[in-house]
Amino acid sequence: MGSQTKYICAYVCAVEANSKAVSDPPKARKLGRASIGLSVSGIIASIVVIVIMVIALEPGIARVYPACRHYSYEGSCYAYKTYVGSSGSCVGGVKSSSGYCYSGYCTDYSDGGSCYKYKKYVGTSGSCVNGVRSSTGYCYYSCPHYEYDGSCYKYKSRVGILYTCNGVRSSDNYCYHNCPNYEYDSICYAYKTYVGSSGSCVSGVKSTYGYCYSSYCPDYSYLGSCYKYKTRVSYRDSCTGVRSSDNYCYQHYCSYYVYRRSCYRHREYVGRFQSCSGVKSSDYCYYN
Repeated sequence: MGSQTKYICAYVCAVEANSKAVSDPPKARKLGRASIGLSVSGIIASIVVIVIMVIALEPGIARVYPACRHYSYEGSCYAYKTYVGSSGSCVGGVKSSSGYCYSGYCTDYSDGGSCYKYKKYVGTSGSCVNGVRSSTGYCYYSCPHYEYDGSCYKYKSRVGILYTCNGVRSSDNYCYHNCPNYEYDSICYAYKTYVGSSGSCVSGVKSTYGYCYSSYCPDYSYLGSCYKYKTRVSYRDSCTGVRSSDNYCYQHYCSYYVYRRSCYRHREYVGRFQSCSGVKSSDYCYYN
């Protein structure tokens, strides 16, 4: 009976309040505005609470996808991106399959968002191979080939104990060196000799331009080229090859007479007992 009484009372009170509100329009408008205000405030408060709860539960949500101001690779952001090639090292970073080194810091020399191992002054006209020339004349570069003892070398050759090394010899008998003479097809040669399109290139590699690149010279070398013949000539004698300052003629081929690896224009029979103004064999005199 108590619950029924409360229900009847609530119903009567509600009807009475409704009838009063209808009978008093200004008061009804005030109540409506108050109800709308409370509803909007409740919605705003709910949104604020939800945002606070999300931030409290996920404090790093605003840093999940930060803007990378430098270089991104595999979901990470790096300060430096440097091309080091397939064989170059990438210390303190991550190397991509395309030969780039992504790193967060630079321990050596930095220029233009790249980190380089070496820095040398080359001026405005010096070569800067595999590197970047700065406006101040410096060449920033990494080592695309072989590094040893803090220096970069283009070639690494296995040498024995008795072989000479025109560079730096390591303790395990490797010679680290650059090419001091002639380079062709990424190989270093000691001699570069022009032999033409029809000339032979013994113990070497012939280029399409008629040059013979060889590692050693079995005959005579002069000014970085290898020749088949070396003949003593006077200043009045002609030379079909290259004349040296001490009056020797270096030639690739001889169209006349060959004697003791020299080329002579004339050969005359003089016998054993006659004199010779040139070079005498047992019975012949060779001269130019």
